[in-house]
Amino acid sequence: MAIPAESTLTAEPFIVADFTISTDESIICHVPAKTNKVNKLLQEHDDAVKAIDTHPVSNYIAVGSYCGLLKIWDYIEKSEVNSRAFGLGNEITAISYEKIGEFLAVGFYDGTILILDSTTLETIPGGEFSHAKALITQLAFSHDSIFLAATDLDDTTTLIKRTSDSEHEWSYIGRNKAHYKSIVNIIFGIALDSNVPRLLTLGMDRNLVEYDILNSTEDNLIVMSTDKIEQNATPVSCAWYPPINKEHFLLVANSEYKYKLLNATTKRCRKTLLGPTHGSHIQKIVNLAYPEDKHYIAFITEDKIGMTTLPLDGNPHNTTALLAHCDGASNVVACPHSRFLFTVGGKVCRMWEVNPEVLHATAALGGSGLEPFYQLLEGGKEGPLAKEMEEYFYYSQMRSQSVATTEHRKVGQYVALEEVPNIMRALGFYPTELQVQDMVNEVKFSQYVDTGKTVSEIDLETLIKLYCNHRPVFGLPLFKVYDAFSTLAGADGDGRIDRGLLLSLLQNKGEHISEPELAEYLASLLELYGSATNKEDKMAVVLAAEAATTLEKVLPEVIDADMFTGHVLGFMPAAMAE
Repeated sequence: MAIPAESTLTAEPFIVADFTISTDESIICHVPAKTNKVNKLLQEHDDAVKAIDTHPVSNYIAVGSYCGLLKIWDYIEKSEVNSRAFGLGNEITAISYEKIGEFLAVGFYDGTILILDSTTLETIPGGEFSHAKALITQLAFSHDSIFLAATDLDDTTTLIKRTSDSEHEWSYIGRNKAHYKSIVNIIFGIALDSNVPRLLTLGMDRNLVEYDILNSTEDNLIVMSTDKIEQNATPVSCAWYPPINKEHFLLVANSEYKYKLLNATTKRCRKTLLGPTHGSHIQKIVNLAYPEDKHYIAFITEDKIGMTTLPLDGNPHNTTALLAHCDGASNVVACPHSRFLFTVGGKVCRMWEVNPEVLHATAALGGSGLEPFYQLLEGGKEGPLAKEMEEYFYYSQMRSQSVATTEHRKVGQYVALEEVPNIMRALGFYPTELQVQDMVNEVKFSQYVDTGKTVSEIDLETLIKLYCNHRPVFGLPLFKVYDAFSTLAGADGDGRIDRGLLLSLLQNKGEHISEPELAEYLASLLELYGSATNKEDKMAVVLAAEAATTLEKVLPEVIDADMFTGHVLGFMPAAMAE
C-alpha cells in the first residue's frame, strides 16, 4: 500500500511509526501508519460507576456505568471477558446476576430493565421491560431464580417472573408503590421451614414491606404486610442475619449508628446493638460466609469500607474500617467465597482482599468481657459514670424493697426489669416508651428460644451492655431541640410556641401522654412537690386545684427552646452543645 502524503505544498511522503491515541471518553486506539485505520484497543468507563455484581459461580465481576458501558472481568486473571456498549443516553444504574449465573439483569436510568444472557450479553427473547418510568435503583433475584424484583426512584417495586414460554422466558407480574419515601433495600428470603421465596423492601419512610408474590397476578403486586420498624432513626440497609442462632433474624442498620435484629416472622425488634461509628453511618451491609462456621458482615459508610465479626454484641473492637473512596463509596459486593470485596465510587472500582485474622487480632487487643464496654463509658471502669451506674443498680434493689423500710435488706446480683427505665433516665438517657419496650423485651425474651422461659431480672453486666448499646451515640445536640421547636411553631413561627399549644402537642402527638401524667412530669421537673416523697402524695399534689395555677405561674404564656431546655428540663446549653 502506498505511503500517504503530508498535507503540505510539497506533499512529501508521510513517514511515521505506528502510534496510539486516547480520547476524553476513555477510549484507547492503535493507528498503523501505513493504513490510517483506527483500531480500538480499550474502552473504559468515563462516567460514574454505580452498578456492580459478582458471578455466583465463576470468578467474574460485572461493572456498569452511566456512560452505558457494561464490562465483565475475571478478577483472578485480571482480564476482560466480555463487554457491551449500550451507547450514550443508556445509563446503567443497577445490575444483578441470577443465582446460578445464567442471566444478568440490567437496570437503566430511564426505568428500562433488560435480562441478558450472562455469557454473550445479548438480550434474551422477551427480556426487555419498560414498565418503570424512573431510574432503577436496585435489582434482585429470588433464591430459586423464579422471580426478579426491581425498585426505582418513584419508590415503586416491580416484579417479574420466569415462565415456561420459550419465546418469552420472563413475564411482567406487577408494580406497587408501597412506600412514600425512597426504598433503600430490596431483598429476597426464604419462608421458615419451606422453600417458598419472600420479597421485602425497606424504605426511608421507616416501613418494612413484605409482598405476597405467590398470589400476585398480572398488574397486581399484592402487599402482605407493612411494619414500621423505627421511631426516630432512618433505616439505611438490611440483610439476612446468618443462621448462627436458633431464631431467624433480619439485620437492619439505621442512621443513628445502630444495628437492629428483627424477628424474621413477626418483624419485632429483638435486639439493638451499637454499630460502627466511622465518620458516617452505614450505607450498605453484605454477608460474608467462611468455612468452620465463621461469619462476618462487610459494610460501607460514606467513604470507608469495613468488617464486623459475628455474632453482634456492640463491642466496637469487633469492627474495623479503612478509607475506600475519597469521593464517596456508592456500592459494595462480595465474591461467592467471600475472599474478595469490591467497591465502587466515582469512576473507580476497587478490589479488596479480606483477611479476618486482622479483625480477630484487633478484637483481642480491645479486651474481653466487660472491658470493651467500660471503655465506652466516660472515664472508663473507674470513672464517675461507671460508679454512678453501680450505685443506681444497688439503689434500685433498695427501691424494690421499699426505701423507708427498717427491715434487713437483701443485696443481690439482680434487679427487677421494671427498674431498667428508671436507671437509664437517672444516667441521663431518656428513652421513649417504644425504646423502653424494646429494652425490656430484649432482656425478657433473651433465653426464651433456648429455655422456653422469660427473664424477669437483670444483672449489672447485662445492664451496662444494654446502656452502651441503646443510648444515643452522640447525645442530644442543641440544634435538634431548636429544629423541633421550629417545626412545632410552623413555617411562619419564630421558634416560640404558645403554652397551651405546647401542652396539647405533648399530649396528643407522638407517644400519648395523659393529662395527669403530663402534670406529674412537669411538677417533678419544676420541683412543685414540696415535701411529698411517695407516689401517692405526689399525685395528690398534682391533682390538687392549686397545681394547675402553679404551673401557669411557672410556665410563661410563650415558650421557646432556651426556656424549655434550661428552665423545664434543667439542661445546660453548653453541655448539650458538646
